[in-house]
Amino acid sequence: MSVVNFVGARERCSSSKLLERFKGTLKKGELQGLFSQGELVAVKFEAGERDNLRYVRPLLVKAVVDVVYSLGGQPLLVDTLSMGSKASEVGRRWLEAVVLHGFDVTSLGKSPMLADGYTGEEEMLVQVDGEELGGVEIARAVAESQALVVISHVTAHPFAGLSGALVSCGVGCASLRGKERIHAPLRPLFVQDRCDGCGQCEKHCPHDAVRLKDDRPSLDDKRCKGCAYYCTAACPVGAVVIDGRSARRFQRRVVDSALAVTGALQGKVYYVNILMDVCPYPDCYPFSDVPFVSDSGILMSHDPVALDSATLNVLDESSGIRGSIAEESESLGSSDDKLLHITGVDPTSMIAYAKKLGMGSDSFEIRKA
Repeated sequence: MSVVNFVGARERCSSSKLLERFKGTLKKGELQGLFSQGELVAVKFEAGERDNLRYVRPLLVKAVVDVVYSLGGQPLLVDTLSMGSKASEVGRRWLEAVVLHGFDVTSLGKSPMLADGYTGEEEMLVQVDGEELGGVEIARAVAESQALVVISHVTAHPFAGLSGALVSCGVGCASLRGKERIHAPLRPLFVQDRCDGCGQCEKHCPHDAVRLKDDRPSLDDKRCKGCAYYCTAACPVGAVVIDGRSARRFQRRVVDSALAVTGALQGKVYYVNILMDVCPYPDCYPFSDVPFVSDSGILMSHDPVALDSATLNVLDESSGIRGSIAEESESLGSSDDKLLHITGVDPTSMIAYAKKLGMGSDSFEIRKA
């Protein structure tokens, strides 16, 4: 049975500050034995899309950096490029997001860097025995570190169901080429009887893969990179969709990639899931929407299967917030499968596949700090 440590979000007095309890749990938990004195420890966070208003708080990232320092490690604060821009713009947009969202040396005590380089081409091909992938390109600075801490801003995910430890490790630690390999099954489908010909899908596709002809969209398959977040998010009438089979293939590729990352790091990976500002869409989305449950706190473990399973349990037990997508999807009460109702994608299938590949156990014990 795996241990999942939990730090609740409530702060009732000065001695119960979330930051102090978080740091204390990190120091006393499995993080202490993750690396040796002087070893390079990659701390993976996500700066978020430039116009996204919900992302992990810089102070929580700094807390992890501080603890790694205190335990004798040498932290390397890293992020990777997203697929949401043209090749000529990806590095510039990341730098803008870092500054706008407060992830700089002043707030963090250390400058963040791109683990896959300014153009996303610094990578290492790591072999993996998955059902979908035989190998995936991992960001070089991640693959060449001695240990890794994956910080996840937990959200729903339109194609994985849950954006937590598995997604942040599998997608977040891949280079641009690796991300394209993971997202390859996600080709948008256009429901023509819903389409009103507004052209927003064409406007917001970062790779010019969607074209309108006679007010009807079509896909240039050679240009499409599978970054379906942008065309589906752009449609105001729900006429751009991804089919269920493609979403399941994406889930498996996420896990295959996460397995490659843990293999490259020889299993020396620790995961931190932050359940604050839990929104319908991941941080790579061009917008965020309002949270659909109240802040719960922080869950952390060396086992990503147990951690994401525990995260689902916490979300299922949480009451939804009125006026959010939880109300729209009739998921206001404490009930099973909240994220399935919100996204239409079952995150437990991704977690079950990770268990099948030996990434962890869905049997866990939550220990409260």
